[in-house]
This record gives sequence, C-alpha cells and structure tokens, in this order.
Amino acid sequence: MRSRALALAVVLLSCAALAGAADPKGELRVGIPWTPENLDPTMNLSSIRATVGVSLFDSLVGRDRDNRIVPELAESWRLMNDTTWQLKLRRGVVFHNGEPFNAEAVRFTVERVLDPNQKSPNRANISEIARIEVVDEYTLNLTTGRPYAPLINRLIDFPIVPPKYTTEKGNQGLALRPVGTGPYKLVALVKDDHLTVEAFDRHWRGAPTIPRIVFKPVPEPFTRAAALRNGEVDLITTVPPSLANELERVPGVTVHRVPSTWQIYLGLNAFKKPLSDVRVRQALNYASDVDTIVRTVLEGNGRRQDGPFTSSMLGYDASVKGYRHDPQKARQLLSEAGYPDGLEITLESPTGRYQGDKEIAEALGGQWQKAGFKPKVQVAEWGAYFKRYLGKQFQDAYVLGLGGPMQDGDELYNLVSSKGRGLYYRNDKVDTLFDLGRSTMDPAARRTIYADLARTMVEDATWVFLVQQVDIYAARDRLGWTPRADQWMSFTTATLK
Repeated sequence: MRSRALALAVVLLSCAALAGAADPKGELRVGIPWTPENLDPTMNLSSIRATVGVSLFDSLVGRDRDNRIVPELAESWRLMNDTTWQLKLRRGVVFHNGEPFNAEAVRFTVERVLDPNQKSPNRANISEIARIEVVDEYTLNLTTGRPYAPLINRLIDFPIVPPKYTTEKGNQGLALRPVGTGPYKLVALVKDDHLTVEAFDRHWRGAPTIPRIVFKPVPEPFTRAAALRNGEVDLITTVPPSLANELERVPGVTVHRVPSTWQIYLGLNAFKKPLSDVRVRQALNYASDVDTIVRTVLEGNGRRQDGPFTSSMLGYDASVKGYRHDPQKARQLLSEAGYPDGLEITLESPTGRYQGDKEIAEALGGQWQKAGFKPKVQVAEWGAYFKRYLGKQFQDAYVLGLGGPMQDGDELYNLVSSKGRGLYYRNDKVDTLFDLGRSTMDPAARRTIYADLARTMVEDATWVFLVQQVDIYAARDRLGWTPRADQWMSFTTATLK
C-alpha cells in the first residue's frame, strides 16, 4: 500500500501537462482513458456512445434509471403486426446546426447505416429492417423482413444524424465535427488532448445545468487518479480497485461503485487450431479461477459469470451453471485433445478499457500455466486493439466486454452468431437458437429459448465466461452526479458547486 501511495505521489509531479489550473466554476472536466478518432455514431462501435456520444446525440428511445424503456426522439411506438412498428416522433426538435429533426432524418439515418457501400459497423444491429416508410413528417413505419422482437431495444443505441449536413460534409466531416440533437454540441476535438462540448440551449429537454464539459484522455490510471486529487479533473472513470481504496481516503473525493450491466469475457477464435477443438476451449474454462480473480485482482468488485447473460438481461436463467476451477480436468482435456505436453496460446487484452482488464489477463496467464498451458499475454491500447478485433486478427483468446442499455439476449447475436458478424465462432445449434429467440414475439417463450441458448454456449465453451463487473468512478464533491449501471455518462441533470 505504501508503494502505491508513493507511486501516486510521484505521478502528481507529472500532472502539470494536464492543464494545471483549477477548473472554472461552470466547466466539468472528465478524465477518460482515451478520446475517439471517429465521432460519427453510425460508424463507430466503441464506447464513444456511452462516454461522449450520449451528450452529443439522442436515440429514438432510451432507458431510465429504473431500467424502463422510455421515449426520446420517438414519443410513442406500437406494433401494428408481427413485422411492422409505427413510431410517432417528437415535434420541435432541432439538430445543433438548426436543421429540423423529422421522419426524413430517421429514414436517412437508417438507410445510410443499411447501405452496403457505407460499410457501417452498426449495420448488423438493424439489419432486420427491410423497409422504412415515411407516413408523414412525424410518423414512420419500420418493417422487418420477419418478426423481430428486440427491435425497440436495438433503437436505444441508434443515434440520429442530420441528412443535409451529413450529405454536405460526408463521412469525414461527420466523424470530426459531428452534429446531433443531444444536450451538448461539439466545440473542439483535439486527438489525445481534449474533446470539448457546450450546452445546447435548444435541446428538447431544455439546456443542461453544466454549460461546458471537457473530456481529457488520460490513459494511465495512476495519472488519472493524481489529476483528480490535484483538482485538474472533476471525474475519472475505470478506476482500478486498489486506487479506489486510496481515493476513498482523500478529502473532497467520493468513489462510486456501481454494479454494472457489463460483463468481461474471453472470446475464443474457434475457426482455427487449437481452439477449434471444444476440449481445448473447455480446458481454458476449467483452468480459469474466476473466483480468485474477483477476490484478488478486482478486490471483490465483480461477480463470476456462469454463462453468457447477466442477471439484468432478458434470457438470464439462474439454473444455468458454468465451469468451476479444476486444473486437473483442464490437463486431462488437453491430453485428450492431443496436447499431453502442454499448449502454447496467445491471450490478448486491452489496457484501461475495462475494469482491471490487463490485470485480469495477466492473472489468467498465471493460472493457465498451472493447468498445462503455455500462455503469452499481449496488451494494447484500446483503439488499436478494437481494430484488430474487427479485422479478425486475433490469434487465440481475447478479452472483450459486453453490456449497455439493450439488456436483451439478442445483444449477443452479432458477437456470436455466424449470421451476425460471425468473426471467430460458429455453431449451427447456437445460430438456430439465436434466430428463434429474435423471431419469437412472446417474452416468456423467448426466455425459455435463451436459457437453452445459454446452456448450449456453456457446453460448447463459446467463451471463457468471466465476470460481471462493478464499475468504479471517482469524483470531486463539487460534482453532483449519479452514475448509471449501463455506463452511459449522461450529465443532463448533473450539477457543479
């Protein structure tokens, strides 16, 4: 503990580079692990939407703090038949450039994402939409090619962009100077230095209380913590548990621990040896002592996952049981798979993106050695890491997170089903159950289908099932703000003293 405190004190000396003066009264400064390269929400799959994008953009629907789906840009919606949803849109909404929000803006955004030439990474999220019909200026119909139960859940994370501005400025213009209908508008983006937004006084909810927010990229957790202690930022995210314990003793600082909708798992490249063999994938699960990782690495800030669904997701079934730590069983399976003398395996992880991601990977590497594996742990900055994931460049196992406001079993479709993105895995039964789960309209029947899906994924060791995390934030007491379980950092009702 003394060495950590000393290290933190040393880091304080380096914080002059982070804009040394105390924050102005009306400006909130947020220390985050990185700033995005692309602010176009339709062309970005990273957590920009949760961290920054929720300030810049609105979606058609949202989710409140009580976990209920609520209106945003759509005031109401109804299922006209098994394949057609009608949405009534909010009147009087404008984009930051004054362009009107209407049904045409929704049509433009949907068709832009669905256009194969656009190559939007979000295309798979709404690929079930076969047709969009503008009924009048504030009414539209979304028709799916087949019954698709979770469509409204999908629209929680589907920001709308302005047609005229996007057409004029193109992809690059929207990426670097985005325009939305959100409570804040972009002022400046300087990569690796700052992203600044200011309150939008024409927002449909009214202007937010805090007039200006500066998001500052501070990749190193110790440096983020030091900046908070120095008063150079008011809020930091992704705080390691060890630092959180120290910050709790700092006068004027409050640590927020929030049981999260997010889970951390290990994706496995089942398209190539050795992980194409289910016995090797099962061996990795048996080799992983998740309870010890929760207790030591995360210092209790998490819960072991038995399967692919967290407890808040539609489809969760408590009767689904996962793997227990059994290194001897892992060795036996490795031997049966043809690796009696052990197996080299690469484990890749981002650093600073998820709670304790790098440390979890390192701990797993040590555990796997005791079960006959010869692991090589590789870590990378999040931006480069995520590009490798989408580019199908991961060799064996990789750390990734899943979560947010959708909270439906179909959320896994694009990660797992070969009919989604299908990057690293295929199982015909899993594909069939995903298709059945999304096309069944009755919620009770869907829960039964997803329970079967979860058991199948556990049996086939689709992933190494790890942790439902506890998100940790730390803030100066001048900030009045309550974090959400889904990591969406909304500051609409936040205040500064």
